[in-house]
Amino acid sequence: MKNRTTWIIAFLLAGLVVSAGLATAGFWGGSSDAPTIQQKKVITVSGYGTVDTTPDEAVLRLSVVTQAEDVKDASDENAKKMDACMAALHELGIAEDDAVTSGYRVRPRYNWRDDEESLIGFQVRNSLTVTARDIEKVGDVIDAALASGANEIDDVIFTVSDERQADLRDEAIADAARRASADASSVAKAMGVKIKGPIEISTTGSRFSPYRMYMSYDICDEGMMAIPEAEMTAAPMKMGAGPQIQPGDVTVSAQVIVVYEFG
Repeated sequence: MKNRTTWIIAFLLAGLVVSAGLATAGFWGGSSDAPTIQQKKVITVSGYGTVDTTPDEAVLRLSVVTQAEDVKDASDENAKKMDACMAALHELGIAEDDAVTSGYRVRPRYNWRDDEESLIGFQVRNSLTVTARDIEKVGDVIDAALASGANEIDDVIFTVSDERQADLRDEAIADAARRASADASSVAKAMGVKIKGPIEISTTGSRFSPYRMYMSYDICDEGMMAIPEAEMTAAPMKMGAGPQIQPGDVTVSAQVIVVYEFG
C-alpha cells in the first residue's frame, strides 16, 4: 500500500513538471514572442483639458410662501399667488414644461410662552423650478415672479443646452489629449528617448461646472440682492425694470490618460 501511494505521488509530480514545460513553450496558447505592457518601456501621462463658454440657459428656483391661522386659508392664498406667478411667467414666453413644481410643504407654526407650546398658524411653501431658454430674459423672469406673488428666490444657475454640452465635452477631451501628447514629447526629449506611439488610452470622463448666482430677497426699499458665487459681494437691484444680471462663464473639463511606448 505504501509503495502504491509513492508511485501515485511520483506520477502527479511528473505531470506537473510536464505541464509547466508545455506552458513555458507556449503550447497552452501563450506566446513568449508577445510581451505584455509591463514588459515594454512606457511613459504614462495625464492630460487635463478645459473649455470655457458663455451660458445660453438659466435655471431659477423660487417659492411662494404664505402664512395664516387656518391651514386652508394659507393654502388658498398660496394657490392664488402661484397661479398669478405662473401666468406672468407664461406671458414672458416660459413654456409649461420649463416651469415645474419642485416642492410643496405645509408645516404648523408654534409659539412658546411660559414653557408651553401653542399653535398659532400654518405656513405653506410652494417651490418652482423655472428654466429660461433665453438668458436675456432672466431679469424679467425674476421681476415678474416677485411682482406676481413669489417671495423667495434661492439661486440662479447659468448653464448651456444639452447639445452644446456634448460639443464642449468633445472639445475638452481633444484639448486633454493634446496636452497629454505634449507632455509625453517633453518627457521623451528630456530623457533622450523616442516615442513609438500610444499603446493604451483612457479617460476619466468630463465635468460640467455651471455658474451659480445665489439670490436672496427681502422686503425692503432696496429689493433684491444678487451674490455671484465667485465674488460673494452683494449688489442692490431696483425692482420694476428687471434686475441687470451678468453671468460668468461656464466650464467643461475632461481628463485623458495615455500610455506611450518608447525605444
